[in-house]
Amino acid sequence: MAGEVLLGWVAVGLVVFVLGCGWRAWRYRSAPVHLRWDLYPVAHEPKARREHGGSYLEEKEWWKKPRERSLWGELLAMLGEIVLLQGVRENNRRLWRASLPFHWGLYLLVVTSLGIFAAALGWNGPGARLVLGVAGGAGGLLLALGAGGLLALRSADAKLKPYTTPLDRLNLGVLLVLGALSASIALSEGGVLGAATALADTARGRPAPIPPLVAVHAAVGALFLFYLPFTRMVHLFAKYFTYHKVRWDDEPLEPGSPMARRLRAALEYGVDWSAEHVGAGRSWGEVATSLPPAETKGGE
Repeated sequence: MAGEVLLGWVAVGLVVFVLGCGWRAWRYRSAPVHLRWDLYPVAHEPKARREHGGSYLEEKEWWKKPRERSLWGELLAMLGEIVLLQGVRENNRRLWRASLPFHWGLYLLVVTSLGIFAAALGWNGPGARLVLGVAGGAGGLLLALGAGGLLALRSADAKLKPYTTPLDRLNLGVLLVLGALSASIALSEGGVLGAATALADTARGRPAPIPPLVAVHAAVGALFLFYLPFTRMVHLFAKYFTYHKVRWDDEPLEPGSPMARRLRAALEYGVDWSAEHVGAGRSWGEVATSLPPAETKGGE
């Protein structure tokens, strides 16, 4: 019975995770249009222009020419951010030293989770034991080290402390525990494959003894999945919108286009700033197309 309850809890965590991420993605997708400004270089520009931070707007009569776009440029930029965390490395090398193993640990544990599903479907040979053992052990160790390092930095660094909430510390603490448990399971007698086999047998109605480490890991992991979509860690997919829909969005504005309609709607939003030069009570469109209210002189 305990095994069935555990698997039910894991299933609830997975369902809430999927639905929660879908809801957050929909919120991002349906949010008001972002501030359109030029942030160059743009990754999908051809290499010749990308290297000096240029854009298609440099071309004479660019509106008469077909747009040149480099999918390879976008893929390279994405790989640099996902695999090497280039943005963190360039802006905060100290934070990058802890963040890189943290993310690599997460990637390896995702591979481990997929391997566990494959093992439940019958992949259980020596190759499965090796892959799951290495990915689970190395991933757990890297995750624990990275989470511990990030937790220490965010607690001690004066520049990071103001941006670190109790929930951030809770997330890192939970992931540190999950990393340590993953490494311990990989080093245990049955290994990750043994844990996968026990969970799979229980799911098939053939209850098998689930090692305590595996039970605790599954319960904590399901809890983490349960609340993850409602934290700032949703940047795992939110970065798509940050890059593709904000930083790299340089599509020209054309009359009647979806972007034109979204901008028109945004200009109808009301302004409630208290600053006198803005003029509260008007729309952004009115503010943008009129002069500020005249300043009175001499208290008049």
